[in-house]
Amino acid sequence: MSDKPNANRRKFLRQASAAVAAIPVVSLVGMSNAKAEERAEDGHAHSYVNNAADADHADYSDGEKCKNCAFWGGGDSEWGQCFHADFQGVQVNAEGWCDEYVSS
Repeated sequence: MSDKPNANRRKFLRQASAAVAAIPVVSLVGMSNAKAEERAEDGHAHSYVNNAADADHADYSDGEKCKNCAFWGGGDSEWGQCFHADFQGVQVNAEGWCDEYVSS
């Protein structure tokens, strides 16, 4: 028996594996574009405001601020990173608020 059928099978399996591995990458690219469209001009999403006192949203409750949200990653600084997926690469104010607030 010739080695050619095995070579074709191996080639097919390599190509199929590469195609399956590419699926998550392609879907991530599509999601990041969709999220970017949902953001306001300043790069923020989810009704974000720099000062929680300015929050005009039905979900807002007194005392809710970015600095005491479970997504806050800015430590004690005035501005910091929010670890919510829609705020990647965008700085938020410790005194700010958005409708994705989760108490920590």
